[in-house]
Amino acid sequence: MKKILLSVVLLLTVVTVCLAASVDGVWKGLVEGQYNLTLTLKVDGDKLTGVFALVDNNPKSENPDDAGYTPFVAAQMGKNPITDGKVDGNNISFTTTFNGKPVMYKGTIADDKLVLTTTFNNQPVKATLRLAK
Repeated sequence: MKKILLSVVLLLTVVTVCLAASVDGVWKGLVEGQYNLTLTLKVDGDKLTGVFALVDNNPKSENPDDAGYTPFVAAQMGKNPITDGKVDGNNISFTTTFNGKPVMYKGTIADDKLVLTTTFNNQPVKATLRLAK
């Protein structure tokens, strides 16, 4: 009986891991339709690391660099490392910085989409991203 129970638990664990959405990779999307967001994510066990990068979506921005960053956006947002990242099934959480202050994000992966939420200046902010191919 113990062998059967152990086999069932092992099988369920393998199925759960296989069905969980893949988090690794480059995710791209928009934050509230205003900024292009690129997340480069890497998972090791339940630890999430990577880079959070906001790019100005304003066609009036001048002198972008090769990555599309304008001087304003690079100074205000730019590329920031992800810290305190965690993965729990299809849910992720991490912290990044904006103007030197921590900003915490929570996200859910479903139907090949990553939906992130945070609160910034006491306002809820939502971003929807898709895995880049």
